[in-house]
Amino acid sequence: MINLMRADFYRLRHSRALLIWEILIGGVTAAKTIDWGLKRNLTGWLAVRLVNNSASLFIWLLPLVMMVVGHDFSQGLLKDTLTMGISRCRYFLSKMATMGLITLLQLLMVQLIAFLGGVIFGGAGPVQWADWLAQLLVYVVIAFTEVTTITLVLYWSGSTTAALAVGFLALLAIAILHVQFGHISLFAYTDWMLAINRLTTVHSNTLGAMMKPVIGAAALVIGGGIVNGLRFEKMSL
Repeated sequence: MINLMRADFYRLRHSRALLIWEILIGGVTAAKTIDWGLKRNLTGWLAVRLVNNSASLFIWLLPLVMMVVGHDFSQGLLKDTLTMGISRCRYFLSKMATMGLITLLQLLMVQLIAFLGGVIFGGAGPVQWADWLAQLLVYVVIAFTEVTTITLVLYWSGSTTAALAVGFLALLAIAILHVQFGHISLFAYTDWMLAINRLTTVHSNTLGAMMKPVIGAAALVIGGGIVNGLRFEKMSL
């Protein structure tokens, strides 16, 4: 499993597509930070809080899932990989673990760019490290709902295009339906794009307004992960 993860990270380090995407998302983050700095008294900590609450940056995960989970499908390498004596369970778990690490690293990169930009404008500010860690972990859990959804569509359809489209459209559709039918309690647990805007209510000792979205996210990630694992075990290659 560790060797599979190392192979994925080695491939990604030498991927031109990943380099282009990192430059793009880094540029967007820097531009947003500059805009915030011109409009308010910005500090490094405030910039991190603002970038965490930016639902528009939630799409940064989509291409990364395709580069990790969808790569072997799009390149027709899945069967060759599994015939090398690697069990399906180990393969699936290695992909999920790799995506978890990449999600964390990508978010840290976005936060670091925002933090440095905020420092340039107004210094570091009163950094609340415990709250930062709590919000970081919650963000990763929320973001992993997208990984789970995309993987589910990919494993059932075998199409990376369908997985990418559904992964984005599902989030957007839930957000729109929540606005139109806010009285339906289910959306309070599943509207993760809106939930990101309330991330600042999370502190080291409370989930604040994120309690319901975190419960919904945990249920999807755990339940969806089990379904995805079972589906992958039975997939025809």
